[in-house]
This record gives sequence, C-alpha cells and structure tokens, in this order.
Amino acid sequence: MLTKSGNRVVGAFPSFRELDSVLAARRLNLHAVLVDAEDPAAGPPAVAKLRHAYPELKILLLCEVVSPAVVSCAIEKHVEGLVLQSDAVEEVVLALRHVLQGRAVMPVGWQAASLQPDAPLAALSEREREVLELAASGMSNKEIAERLVISSNTVKFHLRTIYSRLGVHNRVQAAQALQREDLTERPHVPGGGGEAARPEELRVS
Repeated sequence: MLTKSGNRVVGAFPSFRELDSVLAARRLNLHAVLVDAEDPAAGPPAVAKLRHAYPELKILLLCEVVSPAVVSCAIEKHVEGLVLQSDAVEEVVLALRHVLQGRAVMPVGWQAASLQPDAPLAALSEREREVLELAASGMSNKEIAERLVISSNTVKFHLRTIYSRLGVHNRVQAAQALQREDLTERPHVPGGGGEAARPEELRVS
C-alpha cells in the first residue's frame, strides 16, 4: 500500500526499542512513522519515546475508534495525524501525504472524544474490566490469575492492554481511573441521546 504510493518503507517493528536499534545501526533518515495506538507495546509509550528521541519525525496514529486516550496522546505528544484502521487505503495514504507536507490530520469527532476523559473504561472487555477491578482491589497478578483461572502471563497481557486503552502506565493510575468513574457515575436518562456516530471522514488543517 505504502510503496505503491511512492513511499519507501524501512520495516515494521514491534516496539520502539527495535526501531531505535535499527535506526542507530543503519543511520537512516526517517520522515514519518505509523503507530498502532492501541498496541500495548507500540502505543502511547512508544509515541512518547519517539517524540523525545526523534522530535522532527512525523507521527501518524492508527486506531480502531477515536477514544479519549488516543486523542489525549495525540494532543500531548503533538502527533501530526490520526486515522482509523477502518478507513479506506486511499484515505490512509492521503493522510500520510498531508502529514509529510506539514499538515495536521484528525478524524471527525476527535474534539468530542477529548472532552470524555473516563470514556476508555467503557471500551474495556468484560474480562479486562474484571482484571482491572481485581488489580484495583490490591490483588497481585498471581492472585488475579488464580481467581479467574487463567495464567499469570494472560493477566500481564490484559493489564498491558488496559494501560494502553486508558492511557496510563501502571495499575495505580488504572485504579484511579476506575475510582473516578465510581465517583462521577450518573444514572442513565432515557432520551438523552443515542450512540455517537462513528467518524468516517478526515479533517485536515
């Protein structure tokens, strides 16, 4: 997709560490990098490291939904672009082109997402929610594994995913996000509006 549009692709890397080691060894001059914003190993933490180590590098985030955590990461780290994984190939290529030209690309609806700091909790799966609640209660990974009859490695995987979705770095911050939800939860009011429309267009500035 990218090479056919005239770009040179250096490679795909599971984390910042692998990318950084390749860049240091080959002394490559990258112009842009596409980051899976919802990957526990290559999401917000990788974006922060990329921005610090390579401040001139253009960053284009890919995400399934425009969540508050992803938008917060894009704003705080001055990310140049954000596109949906469901977008057409042509739209992703166009977004990359705009980013390389110095333009900012954000999907429709990102402003609304930025005003909902606790919404990522709703994106957690039932099992992820269980792991988060048990972790917040003070249980260790081993205790959580025994309670849910899963392996400790599976618990670690769920926690990494939870941290990525919530835009936090440890279980203390994740527990605080859960506590904020408990304090601000309001009863549902019928007729208060349906689901937010899924963003389908790109906004370029």
